[in-house]
Amino acid sequence: MSRNPSLYRLLGGATVVLALAGAPAAAQTPPAIEDPIARTLFEPELIMKHRRAISLTDEQRDAISRLIRELQGQVVSLQWELQDQVEALSSELSKPRVDLDRAKDRLDRVMQTERRIKEGHLTLLVRIKNLLTPQQQAALARLRTEPSSGSDPQDPSTT
Repeated sequence: MSRNPSLYRLLGGATVVLALAGAPAAAQTPPAIEDPIARTLFEPELIMKHRRAISLTDEQRDAISRLIRELQGQVVSLQWELQDQVEALSSELSKPRVDLDRAKDRLDRVMQTERRIKEGHLTLLVRIKNLLTPQQQAALARLRTEPSSGSDPQDPSTT
């Protein structure tokens, strides 16, 4: 089956399109995107970047690494499944006469798999947050908003 990059972009941007569809006036000027979920959770890269500044313990680091490995194992198979589903949808849409019910069914499968991937990512971020102390969370929230110099000032390995 041939890949359809424009379909991947279309489906990948579906969330943005749906968010903007409800606010046509906002779509005329680029909105300042403020993600309330990202503001309350911490990506593993941010934690590792500032691990010394937040006094991340070896146990916390190992637990975070284990959670990431578990998610990666789940997501890899879901990504293969998603690719197959997107290709099936693309194949259906490329026919001269599209069976709308079949196309909607294939789109539903794509969206269900995307949902499972996003759910896995959210689960990971929540579990990581729950491993951090309130003090570590507060420190990360501050460090996230500071202008980035690309290194952790308390981490000699990044200087």
